[in-house]
Amino acid sequence: MGDAPITCEVIMPESSILNINLSTLLLQIANFLIMAYILTRFLFKPLKETLDKRARWVTRTVEEAEKATREAEKSRLEYERRRENIEAEIAALKNEARIVIDETRKQMLQEAYQEIEAMRARAEEELEQQRADALRMHRSKIGELVATLTQRMVEDILTPQLHQAYLDAFLEQLRSVQLAGRISANGKESVSAELITAVPLAQRNKVRIATALEAAVTQPIDLVCRVDPGLIAGAMVRLGDTLIDGSLQGQLQQLRSRYEAEIG
Repeated sequence: MGDAPITCEVIMPESSILNINLSTLLLQIANFLIMAYILTRFLFKPLKETLDKRARWVTRTVEEAEKATREAEKSRLEYERRRENIEAEIAALKNEARIVIDETRKQMLQEAYQEIEAMRARAEEELEQQRADALRMHRSKIGELVATLTQRMVEDILTPQLHQAYLDAFLEQLRSVQLAGRISANGKESVSAELITAVPLAQRNKVRIATALEAAVTQPIDLVCRVDPGLIAGAMVRLGDTLIDGSLQGQLQQLRSRYEAEIG
């Protein structure tokens, strides 16, 4: 035989349940309203103001942070731009410096080459000048030696006949000279002339020379004679600024000059 379940049921009056629930509900509503008023009056409004103030502060802070971020980004971009410009300027300066250095080096090399060429040219010129001076001195010494040797040889063989031959040659030289109009007597009746001979002349030779001079200048001659052994042989005549040289010394000097010119 099985056991049957036992059911207990409590029955309460309906009016009592409704009264309890309604009063409790009203009390709770009243408490809620009072609490809401208190919270609104003393808590929610200050809290809202605080929260609003906090929100405004946060917003302002965020805006300032965003502004700072934008400015920082702008500064970063400006820095990057300036850095690129600086790098470009540095590269340009390096390139310019390299160009300047290359040009300076080329200019220095060119100036060095020019200086070397100038020094070489000066050295060659100095060497050429020294060579010319040495050669000229050599020529002069050789010409002097030739003239001296010739003079000694002629002096050894000079005879009265040779002196007369040189004098005759001088007379022929005088007869071939045309001095008409070139010699001035300076208002005098005659022209002064100086006759220089290697040896004393006989009177007839003086007359011959005076006659030849008068024919050359077409004027009377006032002849002054003197002896200069340095002429070796022959004679010379000085008429003002004009010199007619028929001496052996003059011929040797001409020989020496021609010799120096020929060996050059």
